[in-house]
Amino acid sequence: MNKKCVVGAAFMLLVGSESVMGAQGDVTVGAKVGTLGAGAEVMFALQDDLALRGGINYIIFDFDSTISEIDYTMEPEFKNLTMLLDWHPFSGAFRLTGGFSLNDNKVNLDGSASREAIPSQYNQYAYLTDLVQVQGEVDFNSFAPYLGIGWTSSHGESGWGVSCDFGVLFQGAATVSDLSVVTDVDYGSFQGEVNDYLEEQKKEIQDELDKYEYYPVASIMLNYTF
Repeated sequence: MNKKCVVGAAFMLLVGSESVMGAQGDVTVGAKVGTLGAGAEVMFALQDDLALRGGINYIIFDFDSTISEIDYTMEPEFKNLTMLLDWHPFSGAFRLTGGFSLNDNKVNLDGSASREAIPSQYNQYAYLTDLVQVQGEVDFNSFAPYLGIGWTSSHGESGWGVSCDFGVLFQGAATVSDLSVVTDVDYGSFQGEVNDYLEEQKKEIQDELDKYEYYPVASIMLNYTF
């Protein structure tokens, strides 16, 4: 299913939940910031110690990495819509949380080859590396389970409060969905070698981004309970 359709359907589910469940208990709204970026949440109390939360998050940043003599600028762009169930086992501020995130997460790649990347038998063409870019995109699973713990100062009370979350988003291994050489240089006679090199690069990039498979979640939120 198209990622935009998944996120859109989840948003409609969240809006529908507000009208159905808002009458069953307290409603909390809040703004948050954390490792998933900036976002907003709405929470509905189902029972005294059980609540359903839905939220949206967005973050974009970049970092540099060198992989097999290619200097990359990697730009992760994460868009998440979360549906979470909170349980307060001791009827206090502490909570256990489980749920899932519907992701439109990707990492854009823009790389420049160094001259050391050119095999020795092609050293006479090394000057062409200044005219070559390696570009691509990395994707993750659209559906990502979440487990975590948290704390909320306003549990069971109305008014302003602060809450925090700590957990892990299981969004799957990175997959290079596209990787290509962008250049005005005609390298047609070396097409086979270029294709082989790009396949090796895909594996190296996926290994480099393995750290995002289990994405750490930490956030703090200012909220208000009606």
